[in-house]
Amino acid sequence: MRILVVVSEFPKLTETFAYRNVVEYGRLGHDARIFHIKPFRKAEIVHGFINELLPRAFTFPFLGGRTLAALLAETLRRPGLMARLVAQIAVAHRREPRRGLAVAALFPKAVALGRWCRTNGVQHIHAEFAGHPANAALIASRLAETEFSFSAHANDIFVSQALLPEKARKAAFVRSISAYNIRWLTRLAGFPADKLRLIRCGVVRETLDAPAPNPPATDGLRILYVGSLIRKKGVAHLLDALALLPADMRWQARIVGGGDLAKALQTQAADLGLSEKVRFDGPQPAEIVAEAYRDSHVLVVPSIPGENGRVEGIPVVLMEAMAHGRAVVASNLSGIPELVEPGRTGWLTPPGDAPAIAAALGEIARNWDDAAAIAHAGRGRIADEYLIEENAAALAREMERSCR
Repeated sequence: MRILVVVSEFPKLTETFAYRNVVEYGRLGHDARIFHIKPFRKAEIVHGFINELLPRAFTFPFLGGRTLAALLAETLRRPGLMARLVAQIAVAHRREPRRGLAVAALFPKAVALGRWCRTNGVQHIHAEFAGHPANAALIASRLAETEFSFSAHANDIFVSQALLPEKARKAAFVRSISAYNIRWLTRLAGFPADKLRLIRCGVVRETLDAPAPNPPATDGLRILYVGSLIRKKGVAHLLDALALLPADMRWQARIVGGGDLAKALQTQAADLGLSEKVRFDGPQPAEIVAEAYRDSHVLVVPSIPGENGRVEGIPVVLMEAMAHGRAVVASNLSGIPELVEPGRTGWLTPPGDAPAIAAALGEIARNWDDAAAIAHAGRGRIADEYLIEENAAALAREMERSCR
């Protein structure tokens, strides 16, 4: 089967879960390619496995000879459909004009993509996010006269619902990564609940082979954070929590990731007197992140609700750490409790509650044998529900059904 996967950006360090699926589609025997809406990110750090995808990823200019030629040709070929698509986009975004302008900007590119899909025999288009990738997939699929689907992760459904029910009704199916999202979408007016499929994100099976951590030694509990340094990730609350740890507790912390708040967080760490214990490593490729997991005892994911409805789904870093057999402390937010169950697979804290994070870390340090048992159970949860090989195959089966 020829599959076209639509993403916003490529390559992007924080969206490797989307690219992992494409690798798996290829291993299943499908001809899978990636279309990225925005220009290629030349300066991005790329994980090793992405190198094999580089020849299979492409885009078109927003306005250029190819896009304008496709826009003219498709308008002449199917003027009624083109008019209906423009009208549908305009009506759906009448209360969100800025977002509507963004869809208008990608419209010629999406039209060119539809023409490309039709010419190249693409049988299914899958958008990895419900926002602009799904907008482009909707337009392209109508012009290519092929099926499409999209994934619902988190921000992509919470920030804006403009055109969301309409896209779902036209889609062959809508993949949700959490039961939380399914409940939320089911309550959305006009959304076709029968289109929803729960298919998790995941990690590669070989991650489960990582050795379990040794008990904390003389240097104490090794605490890890992996992710973007932006407000919704809540790293400031993690630093506050570290400052609350008992004076006699031995620990070290490592923060892997980059973002707008990097300097502010380093300043905060210094002001809290944590500079000697907290190490900022910046963004790193997957191979270095895997080493960071192996060198840690516990991963903290201190997420909080962000601006304009931005919120986590189920962070893949949680799956990665749990697959490594590491303890995890995470916020009770969105779909996270589906993976991290208090006392069973990890520790949950209220979003933004630094004392609760500190208490969880203290408990892990004091009762390492119990913490190790919970971490082992967390690894079992990953093996049962969150392996990329199995979940990508389930997603591919849904695409195959749509083509029958």
